[in-house]
Amino acid sequence: MSSVMTIRPDAVLIARNPATGAELGRVPATPPDQVAELVARARRAQVAWWAAGWRARRAVLERWWRLLSREADAWADLIRSEIGKPRIEAMGGDVLSTLDAIRWTVRHGGSALAQRRIGPGWQRWLLMPGGLIGWVPYGVVGMLGTWNYPLFLNAPPIAQALAAGNAVVWKASELAPLCGRMLEQSLNEAGFPEGLATVLYGGPEVGRALVESDLGKAMFTGGVDNGRHVLAALGRRGIPAVAELSGFDPAIVLPDAPRDSTVRALTWGAFVGCGQTCVAVKRVYVVGDPAPWAEAIATAARALRVGDPSSDGIDVGPMISAGACQRFHGMIQAAVEAGGVLLAGGAPLPGPGSFYPPTVLRAESVDPEDALAGAFGPAVVIRGVADPQAAVAAANRGAFALAASVWGRDPAGTRTVAGKLQAGMVCINDAVTPTAHASAPFGGVKASGFGRTKGLLGLREFAQAQVLFPRRPGGFRPQLFPYTATVLRRGFAVYRRFFHPRD
Repeated sequence: MSSVMTIRPDAVLIARNPATGAELGRVPATPPDQVAELVARARRAQVAWWAAGWRARRAVLERWWRLLSREADAWADLIRSEIGKPRIEAMGGDVLSTLDAIRWTVRHGGSALAQRRIGPGWQRWLLMPGGLIGWVPYGVVGMLGTWNYPLFLNAPPIAQALAAGNAVVWKASELAPLCGRMLEQSLNEAGFPEGLATVLYGGPEVGRALVESDLGKAMFTGGVDNGRHVLAALGRRGIPAVAELSGFDPAIVLPDAPRDSTVRALTWGAFVGCGQTCVAVKRVYVVGDPAPWAEAIATAARALRVGDPSSDGIDVGPMISAGACQRFHGMIQAAVEAGGVLLAGGAPLPGPGSFYPPTVLRAESVDPEDALAGAFGPAVVIRGVADPQAAVAAANRGAFALAASVWGRDPAGTRTVAGKLQAGMVCINDAVTPTAHASAPFGGVKASGFGRTKGLLGLREFAQAQVLFPRRPGGFRPQLFPYTATVLRRGFAVYRRFFHPRD
């Protein structure tokens, strides 16, 4: 899979531990002018890969899945060091979720992509033939990867694109080059054909070269602004894409929600991954008086232990970089200037590393929320609303619509509210965790993206439906029958009477 490249000596990505700033390793960057040839090589490899059939593809994918499983502990350690997650989060939220998702593809990919027959139904009276629906690959799928879940948000879609018969050219995030290199090594060891699954390393210039190359489909995971630039470039050339563009997820707390358990769940949902989770809870709308809820969540946030995840007992690790920490702090300051009241956190922690404490704000208006829209860090803003209808309106307000949650005791009441929310995933009395469901499609609506990954719908994102209508040569074809005008008129009249009545 790997190729021999001429690398400029200064084109190197340096991986650093965000908790200490210490250098972890260096990875040579991919020269942008070589990306087009790597995509062309992948396209050549894809022809034989698709022709080999599902059983052959499944065998290699299963080897990859077993290899990743065997290296689970090493993956958890690397994610802790390079991304800054506590090891339990790295193992549960990244490694095991990845293994489950790929296991689904290995077990169900064949049936999901199997050809199926469609009969003519009532149209047999028009002598319509039956057909076969099959699934064919796009060719080369280009993927722009993300760093916050370096395995879970990257390996499962790679597996599904390969399962569907495509080649993959994946650019690892420049903020997680060591995770990218480890993923590349696992693909090599699994035995994928030379050139079929290629990993690129570098920054925006490498991503731009990939977007401008000869792709059949693309996938982007990241922020809205960058995503829109990528999608615009793809759209000008008619290249379809799957896009997951992050969220600003709301939680609606109904009056009958049990406070203690809900506060614990919301606190975890807001600050897991140091808030650098696309489906983290960012907005809480309390139906009724928000003060007791805001203080309870702030108390829980202040109790979380922030520090180097290599130490025992750490709940929240660092942000990914000093730059990310500074940008996030600027958004917190803007939210305070817009009227948000700080109840916990609110300033970077001193010392080495990019640490920002869990931050809780109380708001009386939408202005602090607007200042925080799209913030990717450990913050949650809490606001009171008059009734469930107002909560739904507040939750649906704005452009982001990745995930949402409703909290309360009454099953009918929570489901009624949940059914009115605009989001790709809606949870009742839960948040974040269901994202790891191996069969469930994942993705957003509105500005949070389109298309899905994982499960049946995710797999079919990487395949195109193709309908085959076979007919024997020289056989009867109704359109060639020597009809008279009278026969056609009477025939159509009878057909309409039975199948398309006027009333």
